[in-house]
Amino acid sequence: LEECLQVAAAFVGLGVSKLRITGGEPLLRKNALWLIERLGALPGLDNLVMTSNGSQLDRFASALKAAGVRRINISLDTLKGDRFKAITRIGDLARVLAGIAAARAAGFARTKLNTVMMRGINDDEFADLVQFALDNELDISFIEEMPLGEILGRSNTYISSEEARERLAARFDLIPSTESSGGPARYWRIPGAETRIGFISPHSH
Repeated sequence: LEECLQVAAAFVGLGVSKLRITGGEPLLRKNALWLIERLGALPGLDNLVMTSNGSQLDRFASALKAAGVRRINISLDTLKGDRFKAITRIGDLARVLAGIAAARAAGFARTKLNTVMMRGINDDEFADLVQFALDNELDISFIEEMPLGEILGRSNTYISSEEARERLAARFDLIPSTESSGGPARYWRIPGAETRIGFISPHSH
C-alpha cells in the first residue's frame, strides 16, 4: 500500500488530477482505507473515484466520503437475487442494494451503475435497471461484451448498444446528450430526470 501511495503521489505531482481505485473489490484489501485516506489528501488531486462491487459499502460508505472519494461506480448486472448469485457465483444482491443505499445516505451523488449486457442472461432487465436508477437518483452505463466470436460462447450473449437503446426506447423517451466523461461512454437522458444513461462499446476505444 505504501508503494501504491508513492506511485500515485508521483503521478499527481506530474499533473494527474483524477485517480480511480479499482481491482475487483478494493475494500476487501486489508487496510485499504489507509491508502484511500492518503490518496484523498494528495495536494492537486481533484477527483478520487472508486469502482466497487458494492458488497462492502454498507460498512465503508461514510468513511469513503470522509476520506475524499468523490464518486462511486458499482457493478450491477441484475436485480434478481438468484440471477445475481448465478452471475457472480457467491454474490449477495441484498448486500449490494444495501451498499447502494448506504452510499446515498453518506452523501454520494450520481453514483453510477455499470451493467454488462448479456443476451439470454439479463437482457430482459434493461428497462428495470434504468427504472431502478431513476428511482434511486443513480446514473447507469450499459457495457457491451467484447465480441470474441465463438470464444466462451460470447457470440450467443453479445448485444450491441444500438439494440439495447431500441429496447429501452419502447419504455423511455431517450434524448441524446453531448456530455462526455472523458472516456468511451455516450450518454442519453430521460426528460425531467437527472439520471444519465451511458452505452460503452469496445469499438469506441
